Amino acid sequence: MKRTAFLTTILVSTLWIVSIDAKGQTNMFISNPEALEVLRGNYNPARYQAPAGISDPDSLRMQIIRTTDPGKLLALLTKLETFYNRNSGADTLSNTTGIGACRTWILSHFDDVNKEVGGRLVTGYLEFDADICTKGHHKNPFVLIPGSDTSRHDIIVVEGHFDTRNEDRCDIQGYTPGMEDNGSGTVLIMELARVLAPYSYKNTILLTTPTGEDEGLFGAKAWANYLSGLGIKIRAVLNNDIVGGIYCGKTSPAPSCPYYGHVDSTHVRIFSYSPTSSFSSNSAHKQLARYMKYVQENLINPHISTPMTINIMLGEDRDGRGGDHTPFRQKGYTAVRIISANEHGNGTGSFPDRNHSTRDVIGQDVDHDGTLDSLFVNPRYLARNTILNGVVASMLALAPSKLTIQVTPVNAGAEIDLSGNTTGAEKVLVGIRKYTSRSNDFDTLYEVPYAQKITVSLDPGKRSFVSVAPVEDGIPGLFSDEKEVNLTGTDELPSATGNIRIKNFPNPWDEKTTVLIDSPWVENGAHAQLKICDILGRHVRNLELFLEPGENKVVVNSDGMEPGLYSCTLKVDGVDLDRIFMVRN
Repeated sequence: MKRTAFLTTILVSTLWIVSIDAKGQTNMFISNPEALEVLRGNYNPARYQAPAGISDPDSLRMQIIRTTDPGKLLALLTKLETFYNRNSGADTLSNTTGIGACRTWILSHFDDVNKEVGGRLVTGYLEFDADICTKGHHKNPFVLIPGSDTSRHDIIVVEGHFDTRNEDRCDIQGYTPGMEDNGSGTVLIMELARVLAPYSYKNTILLTTPTGEDEGLFGAKAWANYLSGLGIKIRAVLNNDIVGGIYCGKTSPAPSCPYYGHVDSTHVRIFSYSPTSSFSSNSAHKQLARYMKYVQENLINPHISTPMTINIMLGEDRDGRGGDHTPFRQKGYTAVRIISANEHGNGTGSFPDRNHSTRDVIGQDVDHDGTLDSLFVNPRYLARNTILNGVVASMLALAPSKLTIQVTPVNAGAEIDLSGNTTGAEKVLVGIRKYTSRSNDFDTLYEVPYAQKITVSLDPGKRSFVSVAPVEDGIPGLFSDEKEVNLTGTDELPSATGNIRIKNFPNPWDEKTTVLIDSPWVENGAHAQLKICDILGRHVRNLELFLEPGENKVVVNSDGMEPGLYSCTLKVDGVDLDRIFMVRN
């Protein structure tokens, strides 16, 4: 009877297919019925118990840091390049080349990891139909690490697309190495499976390498549509796309690296959605990025020889570009994109840039001795980004739930009311952002003992944004939604300065550019500053001026400014009012 019931469950699970068209996709289904039951939370956690008995979060974090191996990442990249063409429309019949052989290899890697940990993982494909470069059927390889607590229904998703392309979008015959974009993200997911597999987490973790990103985010859309159709909750989506390159390309899209040939292996950008471009915008996506920065700075950097700096970016992606985090966000899931500080091109494949070209290889054999001695994809940098993903995913899969808060202005501060929460947190992190700083990151972040009501000090006469994150057994949870505290008595900046805007021409420029300041309502003689910084936030120049009503022009000479991207911020009476990005040729 038990066997019959089990077979019935298998048959019903196998037949759960999304047959409606979802933005060009049809017939989405999971190849392994066991995976469907794990996603739904219908399983016995004892079946998937981890062989490693580490329950202490500090020990777990250190194991992730110590076992992530740059050498294994490089070996995976080297093998990945042998598949020759990873266009989503490429060959699916060969055992050695093409998109079909590649996805089989990725799944076999997940299966090998599963064997090493006693078969406690669940692997398979999410399959779907879509017309991509003449191919109609496609597969996203994945591996699940089932959670130990089936009452926690929200999963963690970490992804990195494995398809690529060259200059011709649908070239299904030519060489498409795609080592930076996105071989780096692909092998990050594969190595992460090995690193995370030996341990138990309360929440289920889904690691996947979607296809079809370069032709329209098809694989990620399939996942987002499929999971939302099942009603699966997701705590966070971490999308890794271009996470191993360290060189700046000539046409890298803004906001990006400072100048062609610049090298950076210590910074990483996180892009995420906000409802508007305003720095005051509140979103769960930005809060996830801030959480990741906290984890990097406090839980990872003290234990690695080369600390990493996370730059929280304003937009959802670079100018005119997109990624696999967006379909999840559009389905209501919290999602971010992790990407190298530098990338080698804007995706057109234009020489000398490498991305989306036959030149996107691991590196060069400069002295022709048969060994790569100049690596475009830096394995150690890629390993540090793998550690970031691993520690964040593991902490989220063990963390307490996000808190809900009520905030009330009191005197020169605010009272945070946590009484509506049921939690075992012993402490909370309090994050404060000042509107006048126009920062994507917290201006102040500190830890206090948990209490039903917490009072914090704020700048008098200013607008601030307050949020908190629980800390339980040393594990931080996600930050709550931000609450605005307005101690000015108005929601807007003073009208005398609130409508000032700037722009520059020409842009890009060679020898000089003119910054035009439109200040129709300013009082005559208002003190202003133009603060110019490079893309890494380093101060380059500060220009003092006194504004007159109407148009004001300031000439910026290129003296001492290397070619690259610069931010120019207008400050009036000490308040940041507007910012533009300028490109020095």
